[in-house]
Parts: sequence; C-alpha cells; structure tokens
Amino acid sequence: MIRKLTTSLVLMACLFSGAVFAADKEKEANDLTPWIGNHASMAKLYEQEGGEKYFEKVAKYSKGYTKQMVKDHILGDFTPKFKTMNVVDGNTIIIDDKFTGDYVYVGDLSTKLYIYDVTWKIFKTDSKEMIKAGYKYFLLLPFHQHGGKDALKHTHIRYGNENFDFLATDPSLYMWVPTIYPPAETDEAKIMANKLKGAKLRATSLPPLE
Repeated sequence: MIRKLTTSLVLMACLFSGAVFAADKEKEANDLTPWIGNHASMAKLYEQEGGEKYFEKVAKYSKGYTKQMVKDHILGDFTPKFKTMNVVDGNTIIIDDKFTGDYVYVGDLSTKLYIYDVTWKIFKTDSKEMIKAGYKYFLLLPFHQHGGKDALKHTHIRYGNENFDFLATDPSLYMWVPTIYPPAETDEAKIMANKLKGAKLRATSLPPLE
C-alpha cells in the first residue's frame, strides 16, 4: 500500500510540473478578492467535444483501466460536486446559483500537495444553508497554469464541514483536488485539444490498480 501510494504521488507530479502555487504579492489579500469571478467545475471542460474521446485515449495508454474507470477517477478526484462557484466580492460565495454565504478568512495552512509545498488559504462561514450543503470551509490555492501562458488557468480547492486541518492534510484525501476554472477566459476547445495530445502522459499518473 505504501509503495503504491508513493508511486501515485510521483506520477501525479507529471500533472503539476511547472505549476506556480505561490500567490503574487499583489494577491496576498486575506479575503476572497483573488478569486472574484464566475468559475466552472472542470467537469464542464470534459463535457466539450472530445471529452469522451479523452477518457478513451487515457484508458488506451493505461495499465488495466477501462474508459469508465478513467472517467470515474478524473471526475471523482478532480471535479467538485457543484457546477459553478461565483465569488462575488472579498467575502461572498454563491454555489450553483442556489447557496450563498459570507466567508471570513481563518488563516493559512502550509502543507504538501503531492510533492509540492503549498499554502491553502482557509475560509469559514456561519451560513446555515452553506453548512447544510457541505461548504462550511473552503480551502483555496492561487490561480495558476501548467505549461505556459496558453495552458488552462485554474485553481484547486477543497471544501467540507470537517475540520480544515483534516481537509488539508488527511491521507485519505491525498488524490482529491477539485479544480475550477474561469470559462469566460478559456478557449475550451483549444484546451480540450491539448489535453487529447497529452493523454498518454496523463495515463502515467493514474493510481496503480490492485
């Protein structure tokens, strides 16, 4: 189990090579300002033309995965349960145009994400509707791109009603990095085409099967 976990962590580094997780100095505000805007779940990207073909190609280059297994892994570990996240201002988040809550900054938590040193910005709400929906805490990383300026601008988040230390560091969540991106700033067809080209490399980051 330990060997498989280590292998998975090393392979996942392929996905994050070239990433810049440190926030720019001008974006070090201790509120939600750096994330203001409308953001979509990565699931939206895979709904574009080529999404199903991408899962199929990754499976083709994998060791033992079917297309459905690849799809379940990617959508399970790298997409949030919501479709949209609208950060209205430095304090307010709206999820799926249904749930609204004001969040306060709790602090920073520095830890590892795979092999990288990262610092999560932690926010908490007292909104009953947000807590009921499972969003008491949001942990956010800065927006970044893997592979240059033409790559997908996105960020990784975690959320839940559990203690934020658990959300950031518990080994059971090591593969869980829900990802969002700004669709208004994204050429989704171009990004999907690039992902298809990288399907073989993506296959190397799949967790080893039993």
